[in-house]
Amino acid sequence: MAQLKENDLIVQRENEEIAQVETQIAELQARRELILERRDHAVVASVELKSSAKQLLKTAAEKRKALAEKKLIRSRWLVDMDSGDIAWRRIICLIWGMFGEEI
Repeated sequence: MAQLKENDLIVQRENEEIAQVETQIAELQARRELILERRDHAVVASVELKSSAKQLLKTAAEKRKALAEKKLIRSRWLVDMDSGDIAWRRIICLIWGMFGEEI
């Protein structure tokens, strides 16, 4: 009889240990799922950041190109202003070209 009680206690203790291990397994699985979910969100965010960075670089390159063109136009205009004779000759030629046929 004593042996039976001892066996029952051993079985009860083992069942409690099994329950604890199963609880730990469930907690670890929940943590694993949370980590995987966070990783998936991080991957999505990374892709979005890369896309945004590419778009920003593209926009910056276009803006740099537009500013360079604007600078070139301005420098040409300043050169024309400095050599006023050439600019006035161009204007006179344009005027004569527009009205020369009617005169």
